[in-house]
Amino acid sequence: MSVVHDIRQESGGFCEYIDPDTGLRCNQPAPGEPHHIRTRGAGGKDVRENLIHLCGVHHAQIHGGNIDRHHLIVAVARRENKTVDEMYDTLKLIQPENIRPINEPASDPSLEELLTAYVQVEESEQEARWIKGQLLDEMFKRGVKQTWLSSQLGISPAQIRELVKVYRAFPKPEMRIPSLSWYHHRVAANSPDPSKYIQKANDEGLSTRELRKKILEDEGKGRIVRTETEQQLEHAKRIYQQVEEIIRIGGEPADWLKGQMAALFDWPKEVQHDDIATYS
Repeated sequence: MSVVHDIRQESGGFCEYIDPDTGLRCNQPAPGEPHHIRTRGAGGKDVRENLIHLCGVHHAQIHGGNIDRHHLIVAVARRENKTVDEMYDTLKLIQPENIRPINEPASDPSLEELLTAYVQVEESEQEARWIKGQLLDEMFKRGVKQTWLSSQLGISPAQIRELVKVYRAFPKPEMRIPSLSWYHHRVAANSPDPSKYIQKANDEGLSTRELRKKILEDEGKGRIVRTETEQQLEHAKRIYQQVEEIIRIGGEPADWLKGQMAALFDWPKEVQHDDIATYS
């Protein structure tokens, strides 16, 4: 069993947050995956010290900056029978000197905090897709029609089918690979053997595009992959010819285009027509 599964089982599916003022555990229902105190995007691992099961309210508060991460670390330290210092050492985090009291307005965040918050939101959005798939699947089992769901939820039937298909391919959290995105799982779900290909993506470090290409090649559809590449190459050639023509004619359109290309490829600001081949 995975550590994530163990934490979920031990929590009983209830929130582990402990109010720093009362010392009482929340114990509200906590669906979904445990929260990573130090996000995976910031180097956090799937270890016990880095995982805590949170309800929707406390999950939203931590992502909104209304609960200091330190309070989560204290709660996990109690659960793991460790000191707070040991927790910070394990998580490779610097222990703050002054802990912001609960509900005190946050000061302007640093760039690192903004980046961390963005990664946390991205992780939350991907986790939400699994939950949506599970809920939709349950409604399907109760005989609810796609068209009715689409009208009630404001999403297309195709989106509904996709969410359910990916969930059904990996219904148990231990079947999923946390280090890979939901989009990786979506690609694998469209293969003859989802478990095989999601593992291959993990073992070989494949991007979603590389994973899709691998699946098509294994299915004997390598020509499709080559055709797509050839079409993209032809498209790129046509664009290049248009760029050459615009720069040859000169004027304001050419100056604007050269400025955009310089910014895109980090070229010198003044890029002359004769220099294009050099920078290509």
